[in-house]
Amino acid sequence: MKKIGKSQEETMTPAVNRMIYWVIAFFAVALIGFGDSVYLTATHYLGIMPECSVIQGCDIVAMSDYSTIGPLPVSLFGVLFYAFMMAISVAWFDTRKPVFFEYLPFITVPAFLFSMWLIYVMYFVIGALCIYCLLSAATTTILMLFSIKLRSLTSG
Repeated sequence: MKKIGKSQEETMTPAVNRMIYWVIAFFAVALIGFGDSVYLTATHYLGIMPECSVIQGCDIVAMSDYSTIGPLPVSLFGVLFYAFMMAISVAWFDTRKPVFFEYLPFITVPAFLFSMWLIYVMYFVIGALCIYCLLSAATTTILMLFSIKLRSLTSG
């Protein structure tokens, strides 16, 4: 039976190809952040200190009053954030609808600002550095920048 409509190869314009690379990069960065946050969340619930070989201070940050919001570890919010970012990427690949990236900066910019506040607290209030927290801040920053780029690619 013959398919009606254009094949996928025929609809792959240079703009769509460019989007694919950006979305793959976006997903990869979100996956790194997800793994980082899952590790920190697991160490919290298992009651163990995160391994910190590059920069000493992960244990100080993990034991601080700022490592939780109520009963929940801050890293759990990271798990949810990064999972949502990956889900948006997968949804775009499934549908190719630009709406998935149209409002994304309204999520990633506040996440970036929260992350910067946490870095401030970690360094200036707690007085320690955690490599995992710095990695999360870096991935959140990259996701914010990518979300702005993806929005510009879908709106123009």
